[in-house]
Amino acid sequence: MISRRNLLKSLGLSALTLPALTSLANQAKETGELNPADPNFWKNVRNQFALDRDTVFFNPGTIGAMPKVVVERMTAHLNYTATHTADWAYKDDNKEEYISGYNNLMSLRTKVGKLINAEAAEIAMTDNVTNGMSYIANGLTLQPGDEIITTDQEHGGGLSSWKQKEKRYGAAVKIVEIGKPCVSATDVYDKIIKAMTPQTKVLMLSHMISGSGAILPVKELCAEAHKRGIFTVLDGAQTIGHIRVDAKDIGCDAYVGCFHKWIGAPPGTGFMFVKMEHLKTLWTSVSSYRWDDHADEGFRFTQRGTGNFPVLKGLEAALDFHFELGSDRVYERIKFLGKRLRDGLRSIPQVKFFSSNDEAMCAGITVYNLEGWTGAKLQDMYWEKARMRPRSQGDVFGVRHCTHIFNSEEEIDKAIALVKGWAG
Repeated sequence: MISRRNLLKSLGLSALTLPALTSLANQAKETGELNPADPNFWKNVRNQFALDRDTVFFNPGTIGAMPKVVVERMTAHLNYTATHTADWAYKDDNKEEYISGYNNLMSLRTKVGKLINAEAAEIAMTDNVTNGMSYIANGLTLQPGDEIITTDQEHGGGLSSWKQKEKRYGAAVKIVEIGKPCVSATDVYDKIIKAMTPQTKVLMLSHMISGSGAILPVKELCAEAHKRGIFTVLDGAQTIGHIRVDAKDIGCDAYVGCFHKWIGAPPGTGFMFVKMEHLKTLWTSVSSYRWDDHADEGFRFTQRGTGNFPVLKGLEAALDFHFELGSDRVYERIKFLGKRLRDGLRSIPQVKFFSSNDEAMCAGITVYNLEGWTGAKLQDMYWEKARMRPRSQGDVFGVRHCTHIFNSEEEIDKAIALVKGWAG
């Protein structure tokens, strides 16, 4: 019978021993190079995923692909709890292996803090962005007539909690049209600032717009909002594991994100960051023993009843995998492939872009269509002709085409060639 100690050891960092990958990563560190086009390195990275070699996945903006080590870590823990449940001691909630939902998950919260440059005590683990945004919207006290400013391109999971606040408490949601495609960061900034009034109490924005891939000027907007006493909360559904996120540098009051897209963790994994001065006064939406215990503010929101430990083990493995690769290297690769796709598509006159033409506002998401086509037709043709899977964005906006570290230059070039052929 495997002991609990040996099982936990087998689920630890030793499970991330990837000799070829680690060797290349160490070599890159020694030379100080972050070459996003190094074919040998990225072939080794691709081998860490169990993705079907007969298909090409271009949709981590919806749900990502899990590295093998994530699935292995989850499966090992699931098998352990099924087989050795009696060995699993019921221990104090400060212990990492206490029942999920009742421990403080400080190890995970610390790693999330490292990822976004925030204090672990200011982070709560959630199931996804929708949960995190709802906790913040429900936790804030707003009066009738108080304004919440947001954009016309928010995901329903981020917007709906504020719409409920409007309907239930009389707060007013003000929608700002920012353009699709966004013209520039300055244009977006000016439009949002112009909408602010003395009644504005909350600014809620996507850091990266899900339906276009536009990276908004959130640091500048948060700075101006703070001058006016406006609470700022950012939806980071598309940013975590995709672009650099530095909560302290951005200066937002709150940031919510998830890990099942670009980090490659299993679904049901997310987080909520709130600055301590606000977290102390935020009401909990789901209340358990710790709901009013302010010794660990992030724990008040992390503790929501029994949760899924194997999923959290998968999340930890995904974060470790990301850190082992190196965050900057990941972000550079995603951007490199995204720009390669956009550059190739720009050579086709019939392609219409809904992503910004400003590369500073772009990374791994590209939204485009062919003249006279629908998103469904473009999506289906990709699948029929090449077993490639981007995601339809409807009749007008074509497809959302995401690039990630498991994709190759050859796959990008083939996609461009297909579109060129269809354009005639």
